[in-house]
Amino acid sequence: MANWTDVARIAAALPETTPGQAHEGSPTYEVAGRQFARLRWNNEGREILQFWTPDRESLAAASPTTYWLAKAFPAAIFAWLDQLDTPELTELLTDSWTARSPTRLRRMHSPRPAD
Repeated sequence: MANWTDVARIAAALPETTPGQAHEGSPTYEVAGRQFARLRWNNEGREILQFWTPDRESLAAASPTTYWLAKAFPAAIFAWLDQLDTPELTELLTDSWTARSPTRLRRMHSPRPAD
């Protein structure tokens, strides 16, 4: 069961990342000024991870109780953080970092942090 503290630890290990803040104040992690992880909450305060991956449709279809898409965010995907374990979260964040980072960073780094 993951939470935003786990996201912070994993994201900080990825190359050239910085903590940030979305327009409404929620915490994010960014690479080259682009968000690759963002914390959201549902009405009951349950933590939601917003992230980016080229496989978003297949990921959402494979596990719809954990992942979902929102029409308002056509490039992003969402996941219940408490449904993710550390290895899966690490993979998602690394994939999101890769999807959002500039080509020069992807060429310079192999972003697979240790658990």
